[in-house]
Order: sequence, then structure tokens, then C-alpha cells
Amino acid sequence: MLGFFGSSSSGYWTTTTLAETIIDPLAEELGDFPVRMLFPMEGTTGMHLQIWAEKHKVQCSPIEADWVRMGARARALRDAKVLKESNILVFFLGNRSDYYEKMAIREVKKSAATKKRIFVIPSNTKTIEEWTA
Repeated sequence: MLGFFGSSSSGYWTTTTLAETIIDPLAEELGDFPVRMLFPMEGTTGMHLQIWAEKHKVQCSPIEADWVRMGARARALRDAKVLKESNILVFFLGNRSDYYEKMAIREVKKSAATKKRIFVIPSNTKTIEEWTA
């Protein structure tokens, strides 16, 4: 299961650029693409991931954060669900917050025990790279 986190510069990404820059290189690295993707429902990146997944017959599960009921905890609860269910993690690292960068670092430190693979897309390069312990 492939889990996505973070947000990105919505002006840059389209379904095509997302496929060419992130999804295709990731599929090549993995050798085969996972049968299911999890990602936040909010934002345009999630919308482009969903369009790509539906077009390529990959099961997708957009996860919605319940901001009204949960308030500030909504993001953490949504992200915890994606972390729990995914064995391949992809983080869009933003330039406004280091929240997802810190999460990626924590997951890299745990990756030897969890066997999860962690990939990041830094906002300055917009290319995918794998982080390992």
C-alpha cells in the first residue's frame, strides 16, 4: 500500500507532471506499482493522484480529515491512519512547514524494524528521492 503525505505547490503539479516526475519513477524503482493508494482528500495534489489512480485502475482511498469534529487533531489522526496502513510512504515536503519532514525522519529511523520504504519530494527540486536509515 502506498501512502502520500503533505502538500505541494498546486501551481506546479498537474496529473501529467505528477505522473512523469513522481509516479513513473516510483513505479520503476519499486518494480511494480502497489494496488492501492492512500492520500489526503484535501488539496489539488490529492485530486491529481486520484485522477491518475482511476485512469490506471489503481484502487485509491482518499482519506478525509474531520476538521469540524477533531479540530487541530484531525491531521494527526488522518496521517496516523495512512501510516498504519501503508508500507511505502511518499512525503511532499513543503517550504512553509517542517511537519512532514520531521515525520519522514521519524519513519526513516523506524524503517529497519517496520520494513517501510520512505520517499520524499523536496519542494525546491520537485523530484523523488528515497531516504534510508
